[in-house]
Parts: sequence; C-alpha cells; structure tokens
Amino acid sequence: MIAIPKAVEYALMAIREMAGAEPGRVFAVRGLCEQHGVPFDVMSRALQRLQRVGVVRAVRGVLGGYQLSRAPGSVTLLEVCEAVSGPLKPVRCLAKAGDCPRATRCTLVGSMRSLDERMRAFYADIPVGDLLNENGRRAPRRRRVAAATGGSR
Repeated sequence: MIAIPKAVEYALMAIREMAGAEPGRVFAVRGLCEQHGVPFDVMSRALQRLQRVGVVRAVRGVLGGYQLSRAPGSVTLLEVCEAVSGPLKPVRCLAKAGDCPRATRCTLVGSMRSLDERMRAFYADIPVGDLLNENGRRAPRRRRVAAATGGSR
C-alpha cells in the first residue's frame, strides 16, 4: 500500500488553512500546530521545504510565519510530496541507484520503472486546489459558454 506520509498531510493542512484566509495573512507554525494537533518539528520542516520550492514564503519578525506564495491550483500533489518527503518512488531501488543487492538479476525493474512513471504522472495531474476542495471532488472546470449561448458568465 502506498500511503501519503504524515509530513505531506500536515503540509496540505497548512496549505488549506492559508488558502482559506484573507490574502496576506501570515501563519505562525505554532498556531497551525495547535489548531490541527500536529507536531511542531514535522510541520516546521514541511513548511521550510515548501518554502524552498516556492509554494510558501517565510515572513520574518515577531509576527512572522508563513504565507502562500502560489495559488493552490498551480501546485501539484507531486510537487508537495517531493518537496516534503523527497522523490516519489514505488520501490527503494528506484530512489537510490545501486541500493538493491538483487539489481543485476531483478526481473521487475522494468515494471517498477513503468509504475513509477504512471504514479508520477498521476500525482502531477492533481492540483492541490482540487484536492483540498471542501467536498473532496475535483472542482469543475469552467467552460466558456458565452459564445455558444450568446450570454455572458
């Protein structure tokens, strides 16, 4: 079973919280941890890693913390997973080349590479904004119907 790591869950909680707030609001790590009942060190590390890839930005000072620097719809689940937890790989041997003692006689390496490509494509196709939608379903794509119906939207 492939599971989303807790650190990624916490990062998604923080992104959802920030996305639902008024623009420009700064979130202290401690406040996020207390509100969601999550460990400070894990949340802090997750936000630092999201900052490195430009999903959030740090605001320094007494009233400092983090705020979103990109809209959740422009961030993919793959970006969050890899920023927080490292490369998304279905098996250890794909994450670290030469890490498997059976590498020279493995009959699954090709299949695992194919699985890896499919998983990465799947995660890359999920915008965090859709994932965090309240009802859990993808937000409907807005279609331009003004030209077809003569009305405006």
